[in-house]
Amino acid sequence: MPPTTRRDFLIGASALGVSGALAGCGNSAAPAPTATPGEPLPVPEGFDFPMVTPQPFAHGVASGDPLADRVIIWTRITEETPSATRIPVDWAVGTGFDASGDTPVLTGVVAQGQQVTSADRDWTTKVDVTGLNAGTTYYYQFSALGSQSIVGRTRTAPATAVDELRLAVVACSSYWSSHWSGYGQIADRNDLDLVVHCGDYIYEFVDEDEQVRARNDIEDIRYVDYRDWLNLDECRRRYALFRSDANLCRAHQQHPWSIVWDNHDISVGFGNELDDSAVDRSVATTTLNDVVCAFYEWTPTRPVAADGSGAFVFVDDGSYPEPPDPRLHWRKLDYGPMLDVFCIDTQLYLPRDERPGVVADSSHLDAGDSLYSRVQYEWLTSEMLASQQAGKTWRLLVNQTWFAPADVPSFGLVGPDSPQLGISRWTDYKEERAALMDYLRGNNPASTRIRNTIVVSGDTHGNFASDLIEDNDIADTSYTSGPVAQSTRSGSFAENVNAGFQRASTGNTALTNNRARSVGVEFAPTSMGRGGADELIANANPASTVADQVAGARAIEGALINGNKNVQFIEWVDHGYGIVHLQSDLAKFECWWQDKLTPDAPGVLGQQLVAFAAEDSAPTTQPPRFQDQIDVVGLHGMAVEATNGSRSSAPAPEGDLQPR
Repeated sequence: MPPTTRRDFLIGASALGVSGALAGCGNSAAPAPTATPGEPLPVPEGFDFPMVTPQPFAHGVASGDPLADRVIIWTRITEETPSATRIPVDWAVGTGFDASGDTPVLTGVVAQGQQVTSADRDWTTKVDVTGLNAGTTYYYQFSALGSQSIVGRTRTAPATAVDELRLAVVACSSYWSSHWSGYGQIADRNDLDLVVHCGDYIYEFVDEDEQVRARNDIEDIRYVDYRDWLNLDECRRRYALFRSDANLCRAHQQHPWSIVWDNHDISVGFGNELDDSAVDRSVATTTLNDVVCAFYEWTPTRPVAADGSGAFVFVDDGSYPEPPDPRLHWRKLDYGPMLDVFCIDTQLYLPRDERPGVVADSSHLDAGDSLYSRVQYEWLTSEMLASQQAGKTWRLLVNQTWFAPADVPSFGLVGPDSPQLGISRWTDYKEERAALMDYLRGNNPASTRIRNTIVVSGDTHGNFASDLIEDNDIADTSYTSGPVAQSTRSGSFAENVNAGFQRASTGNTALTNNRARSVGVEFAPTSMGRGGADELIANANPASTVADQVAGARAIEGALINGNKNVQFIEWVDHGYGIVHLQSDLAKFECWWQDKLTPDAPGVLGQQLVAFAAEDSAPTTQPPRFQDQIDVVGLHGMAVEATNGSRSSAPAPEGDLQPR
């Protein structure tokens, strides 16, 4: 029996109570926008293009994929009518800025240059800035056509030991589903090293359950900003729409990002959850090359080699860093002795009709299909082993979908074809999941246990913290957790009390590590707005109250944590982002929630969890601390208190940010 979709499962539950390189991105030809059938659609007067800062730098600035000595910086030139076929853009990077005049200017300039942009790359400018100092905050700015961009702030990766590293974790950010207060709160933080996005950075269609806002208040499927894209131009415009949000623009302005794509980012199969009968879908021309090229054009992503090695393609002359094969974007960021960050891809090799010519190589497995494909799997495993052998404290995987089991529990007698919920796509790739965990456990060329692996995930729109084990076989007593209890924490709105479920104890004793089979931990800090269990219950039963919807979500959460012994915390109602605070001895994980229906909603620290970098099972440490396990902090005698970083820097001046 094939797995159900997450949506089918939740609605049902509520009713019951690299082969071949593609062409590069630089010369992609964009089809002309196509008219759609139906009544004439009212279009706002003037230049109808999503913007947030004044032209020509109408989408702000961004930076990403920092290394110890370089970082990618980004901007775009936007004009009502292009003033030339090629436009020179000056850029500069400095150690500070002077905001005393009408326009902030950089000070202490350490690098500068000029790059020419054109329609071939959708007027975007990306520079691989070199020669920087490690672990240092820099400010940057662009100028063109007699104007200057807002100032951006970025930070290079450390090369030597630091007291801590701090990352914000985001996933599933639908413009129409939320007011994105969380992005604004990420921007307001001055102590972050990196923002990682776990995929679905943009969406192709409006979710039928989540019509919270629309650009220019036009909720009409015929309007280009309220439906799936039809071609490359419209896909590029979708990035412009999302980046016209002031909160997202500020979050990019203030921090470097690393982004991986998921299914909505690179979808080419036109479709909408809303009735799109007024749209002529026969004119859709979007290709896989279109969507991956648009991703590279609009994100500060560093290109990698076309051979699948994950090796960066460095551009030292200030020219545009074109990806040799835009389909490939798995890569590793070196954050010094404390951390390696692995950005991985669990989407490209899915066996879908919209991935023509992309076939996963499963020859590294004894059975089953591969989600990584062999070349990525071998890159990931060998790099993680090298990271462990190099003495790095933590390994963090920026991953799209829940990796640990969250399914119908197995009782040891059920075969591989037994019904499963299919909440995560890993339900269909158990053999590869088991192979990876076996490798981490020590079945690798060095016979070395790879410790302190952290997987941060998105896709499923819920808060999820879990140990990493291969399966949830209840009959297997080699791994056992503590009993389940309801959380005493509250959410971002009044009805969300006792938000989620957690374990009442670690399940361990000073003499026995009952969770020793875990090879790492997973932290999924919900979505930046895309709907959870409560909203799908509301859709299935429109007469339900908010309290009813939360109660229904509580029932689903309770069933999942009781049926999956690896799950240590779950909450499937609130939305926002996460913070990962890494130190040499421990990692803390924070779920920060905001009421997605309220603009500028305050943040609530919904839950905090901890994992330890080394074992401490001495009698004076109760409960004992074991590696590769995640627990709510209260189980270790810690209060839920927000973490802060010791390395803080002045924010870049905000400038004139407002949706246009």
